[in-house]
This record gives sequence, structure tokens and C-alpha cells, in this order.
Amino acid sequence: MGNPFEGKNTLWVVHIANHDGIAIRARNEGFVCIGWTAMGDLSSFDTREKMRRRMEDAFQSWKPRTVSSSYGQTFRFAHVIRDNDPLIYPIKRTGEIAIGQVSGPYRFADDDAELRDNDYCNVRRVKWLKIVPRTAFSQPALHSFGSFLSVSTSNDHLEEVIQVLSGVEAETGVLVDEPGDEAEDVGVDLFEVATQETADHLLKAWHRSGAHFEEVVAATLESMGYTARVTPASGDHGVDVIAHPDPLGLKQPYVKVQVKSGTSRIGEPDVNQLKGSLNTGEHGILVSLGGFTSGALAIERASPNLILIDAQRFVQLFSDHYEDLDPAWRSRYPLRQVLVPFVIR
Repeated sequence: MGNPFEGKNTLWVVHIANHDGIAIRARNEGFVCIGWTAMGDLSSFDTREKMRRRMEDAFQSWKPRTVSSSYGQTFRFAHVIRDNDPLIYPIKRTGEIAIGQVSGPYRFADDDAELRDNDYCNVRRVKWLKIVPRTAFSQPALHSFGSFLSVSTSNDHLEEVIQVLSGVEAETGVLVDEPGDEAEDVGVDLFEVATQETADHLLKAWHRSGAHFEEVVAATLESMGYTARVTPASGDHGVDVIAHPDPLGLKQPYVKVQVKSGTSRIGEPDVNQLKGSLNTGEHGILVSLGGFTSGALAIERASPNLILIDAQRFVQLFSDHYEDLDPAWRSRYPLRQVLVPFVIR
């Protein structure tokens, strides 16, 4: 793929953070959207001063500081973003990052009931060029993409985005913070930052580990109270880990686990393979760091003895049971508990 962003120097980042359903729909249908629906159609507020006054009228209970941290985002979204501009869209639920190119003018979508009822009526069409796991990017880029603003820029990482589009995954980089003009008025959610950056660190290590990730899964099951062992590499019939709730393997359920450490989504064939290996009374777990297709998830919904675990869920399990991991595994993946302040407003 050539450089679709030739001549562009602004990289937009848009977040849809508070509604997983709309976030996935935006990925599937090719758009991004933001809130502030109470302001109505933003088209006529074509200067920053007009936008600020409109926000003050629409949200009269807001403090001036809150308005100052917000009106610039709505102005940028409606009037500064241009067709063909590069855009990054982090999808929190799936742990993916969509790389896109703005493909249409601003629109106030109050005719869409779901967007209207959930405060996401401000819409821009986007042509998605590539959707990749977060691990495709360097940690500095991920840090920049993690802004808690709905609309921000990450210009220093545009070159890295172009590299990822061409198939090159970045490993390193220099962290350069370039906050927008309203960023200083936005409190940073340190807990969420720490959680996401811990997940990024673990996933990068696991993606590189190959078959070693099977051992990570077995160790995590052990920390949850199971007895688990990795099966021999040959002749495992798609089953990588065997687990059971007692040391001798006499109690039910007998659990067969298939492990995928790659970045590709797992589809119906792999899920059906695991399902076909299950005997009466056995349960199956498929762990995939690349996530699952909609067809695979449909099989899970119809199969009470089958569980699909994506990257986000596995990171959560690993973190929740970290203190119960064998010390040797904690030394391989050293994590430290930190305390962060919470401000009660």
C-alpha cells in the first residue's frame, strides 16, 4: 500500500469510550462520532467563539473550566477535520486500533435513534484502511493515542501510522507529549492509563512468545485453582492445555484449551475443531490474543460448554490472579501495585 496520507501533517485521534455497541458499530459501518448532542447541529458555529457560546447555553450548569476543556473538541470535529485527513480510532472493547481516512463532511445524525438516545449524534464518515491490534504500535504512540479527549491530535506519530499501514510494526520510539490547547484543563485518569499500559506491555510480550504463551495460559489456570499441563507439540489435535479442578484429574469438568498467540482473528474452523474434540462432560476454552470473528462468537453463544477468551479478558484474568501465580512466573512478568489518587467532585 502506498502512502495514502501524502501531504498531510495532522493525525486525528477520536475516541468512542462510553458505549461498546456504538464503538463496534462505528468500526463495522465506517464512521466516528462524538457526544455533546444537546448543542444540536454544530454546522453554524463556525468560529471558536460561537462554539464556546453555544456550549455555555446548552450546558448552563457546567463550570467555565469544563467548557474550556470541551468546546475546542466539538469545533475541531465539525470544522477543522478535513476530507482525506488521517484518523486513528482506538477500540477499547476489542483492543484494536483502526487506521482510517476521513471520507465525508460533518453531519448531525439526529435521525439515527441509537446515536441520538446515547448522545453520539455528531458524525464523520471514515474509510477504514487497516484495523490492527494495539501491539502493532510502539508504547509512545499508544500513550499518545490514549488521550482522554474525544478529539485530539497525535502528529508526531503519523510516520509510524504510515509504517504500520505498510506492514511494519514499531517497537520503539521517543515519547513526545504535544497536548492540544484544551488538554491542560482535562484531568488524567491515572488508573485507566496504568491499566491500559500494563495490558499493552503484557500483550506485546505474549505476541512475541509463540508456543511459550501456552505455558502462560496453563500458569494462569493454575493460579485460578486448576491443575493444568501443556500437551506435547505433536498429536495434540488442536488442544494445547489440559486442565481439571483437582490434582489427580478425577473431578469434572475436564477442560481442553486451545491457545492462539497471533494477531489474526480466529474464525469458525478453529472453534469447530475444538468443539469437535470435546467429549460428554468436557468443556472447551479457546484463548486468542487476536480476538474472534462474529461467526466464532455465534458458535460460542450456542455452545454452553465452550468459552472464547480474547486478549482483554485474558489480561484481566492474569491481573486478577497475579498474586496467586507461581513466583517464577511473577519474576518473568514483574508487575507492581501502585496507588493513584481519585478526586471526588
